Amino acid sequence: MARAGLLRAQANAKDLREGSRPQEIAAAQARLDAANARLTQLTEGASSEDVTAAQANLAAAQASLQQLYSGPREADRIAAESALANAESARQAAQSAYDRVSWRSDVAMLPESAALQQATNDYIAAQARYDALFSGPDADVVAAARARVQAAQAALDRLLGSATAGQLAEAEAQVRSAQAEVDLLTAGTRDAALLAAAAAVSEAQAAVDVALATLANTELRAPFAGTVTSLDLSPGEMVTPGQSVLTLADLSQLQVETIDLSERDVAQIAVEQSATIYIEALNVEIPGRVARIAAQANIIGGDVVYPVRVVLEEQPVGLRWGMSVEVNFQQEE
Repeated sequence: MARAGLLRAQANAKDLREGSRPQEIAAAQARLDAANARLTQLTEGASSEDVTAAQANLAAAQASLQQLYSGPREADRIAAESALANAESARQAAQSAYDRVSWRSDVAMLPESAALQQATNDYIAAQARYDALFSGPDADVVAAARARVQAAQAALDRLLGSATAGQLAEAEAQVRSAQAEVDLLTAGTRDAALLAAAAAVSEAQAAVDVALATLANTELRAPFAGTVTSLDLSPGEMVTPGQSVLTLADLSQLQVETIDLSERDVAQIAVEQSATIYIEALNVEIPGRVARIAAQANIIGGDVVYPVRVVLEEQPVGLRWGMSVEVNFQQEE
């Protein structure tokens, strides 16, 4: 929904920056020319030029009526489609979240239930706005356009008649109205409207950024590529800060750690010393080297032992985390 709001704000700002379309200005100018021509005809008498002007006025009015059925602007269409697509995505996400907790007896009290209702309402509203955009012009707008066509037709029909005071007043009013419409279309968008549109775009962009940041906070990203060896959660289960979620291991570089080297044994071992590792389960023997000797002892069964980490020079096929091994340290000569 945040992206749909941004698209709508951008489309509105684009319309304001571009101003009136050339077709709109041309139609308004044609109405002004026709109104001036009609006023001239009423004050000076009918002529072939008057007839031409009246015909132009009628054509302009008919073009305005036809324009009502040309469909929505491209920017409005994109905004409506984006809003509907985002509302559908939000509804599907809310439905998935609700399905994961629907088995609970208090599901109606959970935030997932309220979120699904809100997402459904937003989708219905977006669908209604989309349908309204493509349902055609309002009846009152069409009626006004038809009235202008009828007025233009009547003006053409009156060309051969004598002008009355009422007709002159009506013609002068039409000229003023048409001139005001042309002035408004050619004046451009006011600075305040452009600033408001720019602010709306910035606000919508901020909403998108917040939504993306919120989404990022719902994702767990591993610090390295590895294999999930255990999963401590069930689908739909809530997680609290600091809770263990899974165990991730790099199984491409397994190491051996001893648990039974006494203080006398460890005194005979040094870092980088060679060792031989026998894997009973695989019945293979592979070389290795000492990578680390613990600085502090562990107490196991009352015995003082020092853990020693041994790096494998090669890793045989089938070796798994937790397999038992025997380590023989090579005495340096």
